[in-house]
Amino acid sequence: MTRRAVTTHLYVHVSLADLATHQTGVPAVGEVEKLGPATTDLIRAWLSDSTATIRPVLDLNRTDAVDEHDPPPRMREQVILRDRHCMFPWCGRDARLTDLDHIVPYVPPDEGGPPGQTNPQNLAPLCRRHHRAKTFAGWHYRRARDGSYEWTSPRGGTWTVGPDGTSRTTAPSVALAGRAASYTLAT
Repeated sequence: MTRRAVTTHLYVHVSLADLATHQTGVPAVGEVEKLGPATTDLIRAWLSDSTATIRPVLDLNRTDAVDEHDPPPRMREQVILRDRHCMFPWCGRDARLTDLDHIVPYVPPDEGGPPGQTNPQNLAPLCRRHHRAKTFAGWHYRRARDGSYEWTSPRGGTWTVGPDGTSRTTAPSVALAGRAASYTLAT
């Protein structure tokens, strides 16, 4: 039985160092989006009976900006590949299914906004629910120097979120937590 050729998008990240290692006979290992590490030999086997389209490599460290609210497709793809999922604490929704949020809110240039507000350092993937929580429910966050996100809840709890998950930084303050608990009991 002959297998039918498939068409798919396979995102493979291989560093220059890995490619140089491959030249010495050691198999190179790349990162395959949503699958994890894979050797170049395994990737070659996957593609052997497929239709493959090779696209230019995206530099995930690009910092160029645009003076529009919506990022161009290349910038959107860069942020999706960098962060991989919604960057709200404990959310694992695939970044491809999210909005890109301006961490520092966008102000149109004709209303006094500065140039270059739409750039990868000021964008984060948030699913619609968490985008609304940030915009309307008192949550706020910032992007740290190391690329992680530091979130603060309306009650003062903080979390650090990165591509590999969430860690709690501080619990909500006792006074605020107690007030919330008494409110919950009273309703």
